[in-house]
Amino acid sequence: MILPSFKLKIVLLNVLLSGFLLLGFGLFFIQMSYRIGIDRTDRELRALVEGEMQKNQPPNHWIRFDAALENLYGDTGSKQFLMNVIDYRNKSLFQSKQWDDFIGEAVIPYPPVVEPVDGEITDPAFTMRTVKRPRPLLHVSEPVFSTVGEWRIMTIRNPEITLALGISLGPLDMEIARARTTLMLTVPVALLLTIGVGWLLAQTALRPVNTIARTAQKVSALNLAERIPLTKADIEFRQLIKIINDMLDRLQSSFQQATRFSADAAHELKTPLTILSGELEAALQSAPDGSEDQQTYKNSLDEVQRLKSIIRKLLLFSQADSGKLPLYMEPLDLTELIRSTCGDIHLLNPEIKVEVDLQDGIEVNGDADLLSQVIQNLAGNAVKFSRGVSPITIVLRQDGDQVVFEISNRGVTIPDADRDKIFERFYRTDKARSRVIDGAGLGLSLAREIVQAHGGQLVLTDSSNSLTTFRLTLRCTGLPA
Repeated sequence: MILPSFKLKIVLLNVLLSGFLLLGFGLFFIQMSYRIGIDRTDRELRALVEGEMQKNQPPNHWIRFDAALENLYGDTGSKQFLMNVIDYRNKSLFQSKQWDDFIGEAVIPYPPVVEPVDGEITDPAFTMRTVKRPRPLLHVSEPVFSTVGEWRIMTIRNPEITLALGISLGPLDMEIARARTTLMLTVPVALLLTIGVGWLLAQTALRPVNTIARTAQKVSALNLAERIPLTKADIEFRQLIKIINDMLDRLQSSFQQATRFSADAAHELKTPLTILSGELEAALQSAPDGSEDQQTYKNSLDEVQRLKSIIRKLLLFSQADSGKLPLYMEPLDLTELIRSTCGDIHLLNPEIKVEVDLQDGIEVNGDADLLSQVIQNLAGNAVKFSRGVSPITIVLRQDGDQVVFEISNRGVTIPDADRDKIFERFYRTDKARSRVIDGAGLGLSLAREIVQAHGGQLVLTDSSNSLTTFRLTLRCTGLPA
């Protein structure tokens, strides 16, 4: 299962929030633009007729008013109007030609009827007579606005007439459509920019985390002195970096103490074990042949030799852990080194068959004693775990600039649960640690340390169908003859 990176989560969250904000702002902007456009239209309609409605107008006035609108804006100009005028007796005084076509059966709200106020003259005939005193202004109702189709209609009354004036919302709709199109084009571009900016911001914000990760990758048993620099760290990360550096200080101190203890203990035990081994060998030689004392001395000497082998390996481990494994590098013929080891297999078990396929003349740079120990360990394991089942197969070949050594044995296979642990120190597949198959669980781990010190690899390639194969790879320094 592939988990998304934290950086990607930050960018996606940023894009999601920005997208919602941009979309919400865009919709709010379009809605407010429409409302502002409607308010502007309403004010324009009111300004056109409010002054006209305050006066007594002759019956043919609204015909001239409609013609004036048409002359001013044009019949197909940027603004189109329609109008309907009826008197207080509900008799039509004027109706524009677009009224029936665009309004149809639509229900238009009207303001309440306006009753004459004292002093107002509502007789139309009055407007036809010439009088010397000024005409009083008529009381005008508050206009009522409604939207019918693509028209904005205003209805307004005075005691004499009821007027409905409409203006086309086509220009406003086109303006809103342009704003909507601009929003649809702008939002994706803004989101792309947000992704780029968010990625850069996430990269900058996580730079201390990347520094911590790179430092942690460098930390190993051979490089415990690595520390995370505090010079460019943000204040939020300084406490974390300080805690990690303090932890590395404690780990380095503890590891150095453990390494020194292993080395010192190995050195201290070497001398008494050597003395004990010599005394047991002398006692073994002086004991009567076939006696119980001789068998006891022999068994004790075997155990001492086993302890000496473990101590020698622990000493090598302590040197490898501290990066001070002594390597006496020299050109050596790996083919001959392996060929001599094949003879040791026959000494371990003369009855087992060995199939050998060695490419002649393969040379490597290495420590002959340590590499010989690696090959002997692999060969010894092959003999022990074969349980006498033949054959043991040994192959040495050159693959480009790599030397590949493989050794396979039949018999006991390594369980799946143990395959990732067989190179751990003191790990044995025999959980009871019986002596049926001798060993301390250090051979493979030490062999891998030696191979890695030579810049190579030692891996378990297969352990199935009663066949177990180990592969060792090193850099080749010479071409085969």
